[in-house]
Amino acid sequence: MPDLDLKLTALRQQLAELEEQKRLEVEKEQEKKAFPLRTLEAIIDEKKKQLERNCYSKGAPLSKFYDQEKLTFLEPIVNMLKNIQERLEALEKTRQD
Repeated sequence: MPDLDLKLTALRQQLAELEEQKRLEVEKEQEKKAFPLRTLEAIIDEKKKQLERNCYSKGAPLSKFYDQEKLTFLEPIVNMLKNIQERLEALEKTRQD
């Protein structure tokens, strides 16, 4: 009887480890899907902070203008990509069900 208890305990521990491994793999997959958008969002956030702090030299006044222009173009693109990604995920979910 104690042998069975030990084996059950070992199997439960192994199961817990496998579940943790699966959870980590799922997180990695989600991160891979979100990575391109996160990169663009990081660029946008960095440029916004730069504009808020006015971190531009007076010798290059066009840099600020170009960054504002980049933000004007990038923000709608990122929002559109997020929307498309949400729609794709919803479609994939409905197909799996």
